[in-house]
Amino acid sequence: MEKYETLKLEKENDVLTVTLNREKNANAVNTKMIRELIKVADWLREAPEIKFVVFTNQGKIFSAGADLYELYDGLSGVEQTSDQLRSMQILGQEMMRKLESIEQITISALRGSAYGAGVAILMTTDFRIMEESAILNLPETNVGIFLTWGCTPRLVKAVGAVRAKELIMLCEDVTAEESYSMGFINRVAAAENIDDEIQQYVEKIRSKGNQSIRMTKKLIQATTAVNFGDIMIGETELVEKVLVSGETKNKMKDFVEREK
Repeated sequence: MEKYETLKLEKENDVLTVTLNREKNANAVNTKMIRELIKVADWLREAPEIKFVVFTNQGKIFSAGADLYELYDGLSGVEQTSDQLRSMQILGQEMMRKLESIEQITISALRGSAYGAGVAILMTTDFRIMEESAILNLPETNVGIFLTWGCTPRLVKAVGAVRAKELIMLCEDVTAEESYSMGFINRVAAAENIDDEIQQYVEKIRSKGNQSIRMTKKLIQATTAVNFGDIMIGETELVEKVLVSGETKNKMKDFVEREK
């Protein structure tokens, strides 16, 4: 099995565990991780022996979100790099589509809190287990950007427009119980019970017909798919416009200097 720089892959029987493995960076999602997640999704198409894929994390945080230091560095000389910034958004959109299109049953196991891009990864999976002490947070507007990669319409589809506005605009922490109540996650578990919860899903689904499960997943995906229309095309241009305006750079400068 190929080794990755930002991910750790472990296979046991028909279960593949994909661990976000940038613990020193709070598993922040950088361009390298996005490319590696896309590569894993592509590889899974040729791995029919794998029936389940579990996304989890190394360390105390599932993911701190997008790597703001990488993005902030990219904003230097923004007039010359706007094409590159737009390309980064297209890459994020591709990652979301690839992860959603994995034919195997996918499970998110959050052993800690998820922010921004970490929540995006969570959105792509079939089942979602969250540690009881963890929180979700969408901090994008705090740093001068909006929820991208096609995540805004996905969130609206998942929790409704009113709740989505509140989550994105207020950037407030959402507890595991609140996430469960709004139907965004499937189960809340104590940290020591997460492996048992994963195993319960695997054993119950494994006992069903593989073809019927696969067809059920595809039918539900098709039924609930967001009609993006021009959103995905226009989103990259909107991101570029926001980034080159200078607002994002100023907000991120405040963040970076505060964290030093």
